[in-house]
Amino acid sequence: MAFQLANFVRDVGEDLDRGRVYLPMEDLARFGVTRADLENRVVTPAIRDALAFQIARVRALEESSRSGIDLLHPSSRPCIEAARILYCGIVDAVEAIDYEVFDKRATVSTLRRLAVALPAWRQARRARRTYGPGHPHGLHPTSP
Repeated sequence: MAFQLANFVRDVGEDLDRGRVYLPMEDLARFGVTRADLENRVVTPAIRDALAFQIARVRALEESSRSGIDLLHPSSRPCIEAARILYCGIVDAVEAIDYEVFDKRATVSTLRRLAVALPAWRQARRARRTYGPGHPHGLHPTSP
């Protein structure tokens, strides 16, 4: 859910181009933001506050998901953790562009993506060699 909401925050302008608003309208209304306000494509203080609220929600969802990652098979954990880091990077990037989501695209740099993904890939490969597929959660290593 955190990943999808991070995308919704980042893609407000692109979604408007397609005639869509994926941010919860009831949340926008809490800050006095209407669809027409979004269609004006000006980042007002109210829009900034509404986006900041959604970003706080992304971070809370992300934080609550951390304990679940430990329940995954060891070969899955590194990749899911990498995705968690990178999707949170999206909302960090939205803040870095001062919420200008109508005419800018918040991105995580290729260098950052590689810096996160390559070690995760190596860890996942190592875990696949260590733990057999028949051992849920990697509780029984197949080799020392």
